[in-house]
Amino acid sequence: MKTESQKGWMLGIVTAVAASLCCITPVLALISGVGGIAATFSWLEPARPYLVGITIAALGFAWYQKLKPRNQADVECDCEEEEGKTNFWQSKTFLGIITVFAVATLTFPAYSHVFYPKSDKQVVIVKDTALKTVDFSIAGMTCTSCEEHVKHAVNELEGVLESSANYKEGTASVKFDDSKITVDKLTEAINATGYKVEKYEIQNSASVVKTSSVFQAASVNKIELLVKGMTCSGCEEHIKHAVNELDGVIEASASYKDGKAVISYDASKTSPKKIKEAINGTGYKVVEPN
Repeated sequence: MKTESQKGWMLGIVTAVAASLCCITPVLALISGVGGIAATFSWLEPARPYLVGITIAALGFAWYQKLKPRNQADVECDCEEEEGKTNFWQSKTFLGIITVFAVATLTFPAYSHVFYPKSDKQVVIVKDTALKTVDFSIAGMTCTSCEEHVKHAVNELEGVLESSANYKEGTASVKFDDSKITVDKLTEAINATGYKVEKYEIQNSASVVKTSSVFQAASVNKIELLVKGMTCSGCEEHIKHAVNELDGVIEASASYKDGKAVISYDASKTSPKKIKEAINGTGYKVVEPN
């Protein structure tokens, strides 16, 4: 039979998770690669203050039941169970762990941004003769984490302007300034991760390129979109991440308070339609003007 204290912390955990589910889900979407689930629980945001209140009340009640002085009837009822043994699941230690977990869950929206990759912006202009792109065939990649590991390895090198990887195709593409780094160095960096370069092909690139989704180009446009469903900073980061994955996006910003996203892009490489599709693909929705 569940005690009153157990009922209290169980309710507290459920409401704590529910209170932050609208911000937990985008992170899970990013980690899992299922972008369409990001806004699934955004409808819970208006109820968040009430859920937080219920969590605090439920855990407060659980602690009250645990710490209140026991009368003689309680002592006699518990004597058979206690007899020198303490049930961990009914202990103060376990309730303390539950309380810490609930607090971490309730405050998740405040630190959810740390789960998103940094996207420091920098404009890089390279001469025609120095800018190259190399396409690698790589053995050993089996998931998106493998992709990130390969990209991180080459992005640490000076002269690398942009990198991408695809574990399904077993490929990686790196744009680089060959006056600062060579293909052999790039190959060494990839091989050092444990994945192996099987072959590569070098091609020339345009003289102006993007680095971390930033361009210097003659055809730069800016679009401001109304976005429905954002409820926290985690939602903002999820939208920015999705848009920055598009080839041609220069810079992206989002504000859940204003319900807006502002994107600068190279009109020769992408379009408002593709940007809207990327945002809608996260589960949040672009609101079209009447």
